[in-house]
Amino acid sequence: MREAEILSGVAGDGHRRPNPFENLRSRALVPLVIVATIVLLSVFYIVGVLTPLNERDPQVFEVSIQFAFYGAIGLSIAWVCARWRVGLRRLVGVWPRGYGRRAWLRLASLLAVTMAFSYGSALVSFYVLSILNPGLLEFLVEALSTAPDATFGYHLAMAVVIVILAPVLEETLFRGILINRWGTRWGVSAAVIASSIAFGILHANPVGIGMAGLVMALLYLKTGTLIVPILFHAANNLLPTLAGFLLDEGGPVDVAAEIQAVRDDVFIGVALVAISLPILAWYVRRHWPARDAALPYMDAEQGPR
Repeated sequence: MREAEILSGVAGDGHRRPNPFENLRSRALVPLVIVATIVLLSVFYIVGVLTPLNERDPQVFEVSIQFAFYGAIGLSIAWVCARWRVGLRRLVGVWPRGYGRRAWLRLASLLAVTMAFSYGSALVSFYVLSILNPGLLEFLVEALSTAPDATFGYHLAMAVVIVILAPVLEETLFRGILINRWGTRWGVSAAVIASSIAFGILHANPVGIGMAGLVMALLYLKTGTLIVPILFHAANNLLPTLAGFLLDEGGPVDVAAEIQAVRDDVFIGVALVAISLPILAWYVRRHWPARDAALPYMDAEQGPR
């Protein structure tokens, strides 16, 4: 069978190959990820006991949680591919052919606008939270802050998680598996919306990250490959990670000062949202999938449309 037939799901006799996402049960992924995370955490704990690695160190524990969680997502993806015969290579797609310099420049511009909206919406959301539930905001500030005595190894491990593991595994799960599964069940448009909402809910900034998920979903539909949204996601994570590392002055986090800074910068957030939202709305409207849009996994065309 030719490669184009394998990628498209169209057999040599002209009939479409079975869609593996018709029988896939996405709700099974949640308990699977939870159980796999617990198992991997237990493994990391045993390794810490049997080696010089201190499993009780807060930094080691935080890194272990991150690697266990994303390891669990990776195992879940592998289970889905094996259980329902989803071709991982076909799911990820190929390098976007015809993506020239202008296309990458447009993608960089889209990234800048998306990041501006994400940062602005975070400032506005945190400002509202500082009024409605300041205790929750204090918890988030402490949870998102880097430990004052963080080692280089900790920063390196977290950079691997944030810049490599998260983009690759989250895009494969949310944009790859969930869009194709929910698109099979509800249609592509509903799948784009549902996967973006689910993606946003799992982050501290649901509005901004949900919008980023929506943009990356449309990039997946437009290019037919997960490679573009993965690179987009990685760049989106890399820039603030570098900024946080370079601007980190060390020392304990002043939670009260951080919350006051959120309140002082709310107008910057409003301005960023006011500028970026119309651009993103235009992009979403222009690239919104048609009612009869094909699922990327089953679509014969690979590369930019």
